Amino acid sequence: MEQGAATADKEDFNAHGKPTLFQLSFPLLLHSLLSFFVNLADTAIISAYSAEAAAAVAVAKQVMMIAFELSGLVGIGAVIVISRHLGRGEVEAARQVVAVALLTNTLVGLALGLSLLVAGPFVLEQLAGSTSLNDEAGLYLNIVAVGMVFNGFTAAGLACLRAFGHSRLILAFGVGVSAFYLLAEWILILGVGPLPGMGVKGAALGTFSIRVLTTAVLTPVLMRKLGLRFSFADTIARLATARRMIAIALPSVTDYIAYSFYQIILLGLAARFGVEAVLGRTYTMLAMAFLIVVVMAISQSNEVLIGYRFGERRLEAATSQALRSASLAAAATTSIATLIWLASVPYVRLFTDNPAVIELCGSLLFLTIFIQPGFAFNTILFQSLRAVGDVRWPVFVSLTVTWGLGLSTAWFFCLFLNLGVTGVWLSLIIEETIKGSLFLHRWLSRGARHEAG
Repeated sequence: MEQGAATADKEDFNAHGKPTLFQLSFPLLLHSLLSFFVNLADTAIISAYSAEAAAAVAVAKQVMMIAFELSGLVGIGAVIVISRHLGRGEVEAARQVVAVALLTNTLVGLALGLSLLVAGPFVLEQLAGSTSLNDEAGLYLNIVAVGMVFNGFTAAGLACLRAFGHSRLILAFGVGVSAFYLLAEWILILGVGPLPGMGVKGAALGTFSIRVLTTAVLTPVLMRKLGLRFSFADTIARLATARRMIAIALPSVTDYIAYSFYQIILLGLAARFGVEAVLGRTYTMLAMAFLIVVVMAISQSNEVLIGYRFGERRLEAATSQALRSASLAAAATTSIATLIWLASVPYVRLFTDNPAVIELCGSLLFLTIFIQPGFAFNTILFQSLRAVGDVRWPVFVSLTVTWGLGLSTAWFFCLFLNLGVTGVWLSLIIEETIKGSLFLHRWLSRGARHEAG
């Protein structure tokens, strides 16, 4: 009976056909853009309450950034393992991975929340000292930390939906959740009618409430769309799968965390040249965030397709798929970066009329055009290598180039040659081009070995 059900599941999945890159990436792109604009609106709401509240929330979020990166740990591995099972038509096995991923990442979220509650005050003390900013940031961190357990469940659940090809469902889900979130933030932060505004506390309560609501809504969605049947005993028996997912994802998450620290150091270099340099970097990075959204939407979808091809043992198809995705991402982001540069003056005037900042942003946005090809190939092929099990080498190369070459060239151009923030962008061009070239060579070498075999 179970064999017949498994066969039916396999036929049901294959009957709909495996999705294309566009079918997967376009909804993910829209979802990422939605998240991008929601973050902007959220910042505007808290800034409307007070600058101090906005600063406190920003500090707290910076402290929590590593926890958010780690909360996606199991989801990254789950996408790869699930897509390989689906590529082989093993739908029931893929569903069992979903249950393991949800339980494991929920426990990870719980551990992260407890860690933030314990270590958060010490970290805030180092960043903000004994000030009112520290107190407000601590309040936000403590409330949101309690909700990390729900964030762990949600991160794993959305990753599993993506692995099963439900990108449009993720988009629809994101629209509904975002609308509720912004409404809750507006009411709780600014107040409405007899309800007074609560500022930072309201922002934290809004974030916490949306995490709880998301978990409550996502659970029946997973049961219906993925046929999830959660058995605690069966899930515990399959914890080896959890170790496998963590082993796949941990090197990549380590790279993300290291890169976050790297960006903090680059910000420190920029800060030496004054407020205008920091503002120029900030507004340029905001524009670059849009480009990152485009690359990540293509990269995440490509990773699923690579998993399908690899699971089917169609290794040549996997090789060409990654190259097409990387070329598409490079062409798209380079074109968009060029358009943003052409519109740099009106873009920067949305934030400031300072001519020095406008001129600096124009220079940085021009250099951003030349970052995009290397960044696109770096990102797409890094995740493609991860999808086929080549995990440690890409992370080693990425960390070596970033910390060994990128940081030293940034210091050389920025401080030694006194080029300021422009020097940082020149170092980014070199860094991303070298990483993209190395990953391209690695990917082509794997393809050549498979053809020879």
